[in-house]
Amino acid sequence: MTKKEIVSLILLALVIAYGAWTWFNRSYSHTRAEPDLMDTVVTISAKSKSKNISAQIDSVFAYMKSFEAIFNDYDPQSWVSRVNAADGKSVPMNPHAYELLCLADSLYHLTDGLFDISVRPLYELWGFSRLGEPDFEPSPPDSLAIQETLAKVNFSRIRYNEKRIIMPKGMQITFGALAKGYVLDRARVFMERSGLISGQIDCTSGMTFFGQKHAQVVGVRHPRAGQNLQTIGSFKIKNGSLSSSGDYQNFFEYEGKRYHHILNPKTGYPVESVFSITVIHPSAAVSDGLSTALFLLPPPQAIEALTHYPNSNSVIFYQEQDKIVSLKSMGMKELDWHDE
Repeated sequence: MTKKEIVSLILLALVIAYGAWTWFNRSYSHTRAEPDLMDTVVTISAKSKSKNISAQIDSVFAYMKSFEAIFNDYDPQSWVSRVNAADGKSVPMNPHAYELLCLADSLYHLTDGLFDISVRPLYELWGFSRLGEPDFEPSPPDSLAIQETLAKVNFSRIRYNEKRIIMPKGMQITFGALAKGYVLDRARVFMERSGLISGQIDCTSGMTFFGQKHAQVVGVRHPRAGQNLQTIGSFKIKNGSLSSSGDYQNFFEYEGKRYHHILNPKTGYPVESVFSITVIHPSAAVSDGLSTALFLLPPPQAIEALTHYPNSNSVIFYQEQDKIVSLKSMGMKELDWHDE
């Protein structure tokens, strides 16, 4: 065999090896959005070795939708609605709800009772669930009505274990500050077990990433950007989760003042002077809960409280002397935070 023939065989072997490697490592990418899931738009982007990636993503959406039968406040047949309508009677526990009740309990104690999922009667009194209805004109409730409703808000009065839950008559709970993150966590695990190589789920106020080889740049919305979606800063995240809570997400204005949906369960009124909080954590449920829990605390206290949750970081935008200022956890520097 001549030297030329040997070189040709080597080149042929390399071409075959490269072709085999390419075939074995081939992948397909797909992105799809669901416009009405968990009361928001959910977008899933994923990569798979299967040509049926579209069907794989469809199965993820179906799996996520199944949780509405547990956590949807406005489905009278959902588990949480049955608990709220139990009129003081005990209700069999749902295992997913039990996990969130335990997290809610932890955040309740972290904030000295400011994070309280029994705030639902107060939320309804303010009419935040009716915003957007054509004949509804929002306005602050009467102060006496607020005081009467506050008597129905107290997480410590709820009794639950792995088998049952019971609440005093008139109390109601909502998982609005936790459920989206929890569903993102479960969906991420579902995607990994389905054989998807990598992916991300975006539900507007929260995101989760897995299997990413490179860090993604995530922008934080400017709290006064209006419809322009202007960002106020950005950071990088490779794998993990993030959630944002803001006074711009669900609010109305009355006589020149903004009233938003994050309510202080001690006073009955929206938190003042805090504009937005973004929390980064491996768990989407934890980041979801923390973004609301920390919103209820003064910013310096919120950053201190964050230390109780390892591997978490946050950036808080709030008002100081009529200016928007920020406070960040030390780890935001490692996430390559940039102000804009």
